[in-house]
Amino acid sequence: MITAVTEFTVAAPAQGAFENNCTAGMRATLSNVPGLRNARLLRPRKGAHGYLAVLNFEDDAAFTAYTSSEAFRAAHADPTHSLSDDNRVTVFEAVTQG
Repeated sequence: MITAVTEFTVAAPAQGAFENNCTAGMRATLSNVPGLRNARLLRPRKGAHGYLAVLNFEDDAAFTAYTSSEAFRAAHADPTHSLSDDNRVTVFEAVTQG
C-alpha cells in the first residue's frame, strides 16, 4: 500500500473555508480513482500543526497512475490550495498492515 500525505498550514480565519472547499474538492475529484482505497482530510487538534490530506492507494502503480490523471490535475487546480499558507507532500510505503 502507498500512502500520500499532504500537510497544509492554514491560518485560523481561513480554516472553515479550507475544510469546506477541500472536502468538496476531494469528493468531486477522487470518487472514481482506480486503486484509491480511501481519502481523508484530518483536522489538527489543539496544539497540532496543520491539516493532513491522506490518500491510500492499493500499490505504487495506482499511485503513479493517479499522479498523471485528470483527477489529479483537477484536484490540484482547486482554489482550496490558495487558502493554505504552505503545504508539503510526503509519500509512504506500508511496512506492516493490521
